[in-house]
Amino acid sequence: MQKRNLTKEKIIQVAFLLADEISLKQVTFPKIAEKLDIKYPSLYNHFTNMDNLKIGMTVYLLNGLNLKLMQRLIGKSGEDAIREFAYVYRDFAFENNTAYGLFMSIPSTEDEELNRLAKETFNIIHQVLDFYIKDKTLLVHKSRALRSCLHGFVSLYSFGYLHNPINLEDSFKFMIDDFILSLSSK
Repeated sequence: MQKRNLTKEKIIQVAFLLADEISLKQVTFPKIAEKLDIKYPSLYNHFTNMDNLKIGMTVYLLNGLNLKLMQRLIGKSGEDAIREFAYVYRDFAFENNTAYGLFMSIPSTEDEELNRLAKETFNIIHQVLDFYIKDKTLLVHKSRALRSCLHGFVSLYSFGYLHNPINLEDSFKFMIDDFILSLSSK
C-alpha cells in the first residue's frame, strides 16, 4: 500500500483485524504498519498514539452500531422496538467481539465525536423506552438497566460463561421478556 492511499479507516480496519488475530493488547503501530506494508511513522499522520487510535476504533464501532440500530428500528415501537434493540445490540457485540471489548474498556474521554456517538446510542435507547416511560428520571434508570442487562449478557458469554445445556437463546429471550414486564408494571 502506498502512503497516499492510507486513511484512518484503513488503519482502523487493520487494527481490528490484528486485534482479532493477536489480541488488542498486542496491537502496536509497528505491527499495523507491517500489515499495511508501510513504515510505522506514517501512522502518526493519522493518530497521535495508540490511545488515540483506540478512540478512533471505538468511534468507528459506535458509528456502525448506531447505524444498524436506526436501520432496524424504523417503524417499530413498544415491545417490538425493545426486542429489536436488544437483539441488534447483542448480535453486533458478538459479531464484533474484540471491538466490543475495546468499546467497554475505553475510559471516559473528552473526545467530542466519541461523546456525540455515545449520546446518540443513549438517545436511541430513550426513544425506544419512551413508549412506556414519560418520567425522565425513570427513563434514565430503565435505560441503564437495559444497557446493563445487555452488557452483562454479552460480557459473560464472551468470557466463556453461559455455556451449559440450557439454551442460550431461551435465556436471552427470558431476560428481555422480564425487562419488558418490568416496564408494564409502571
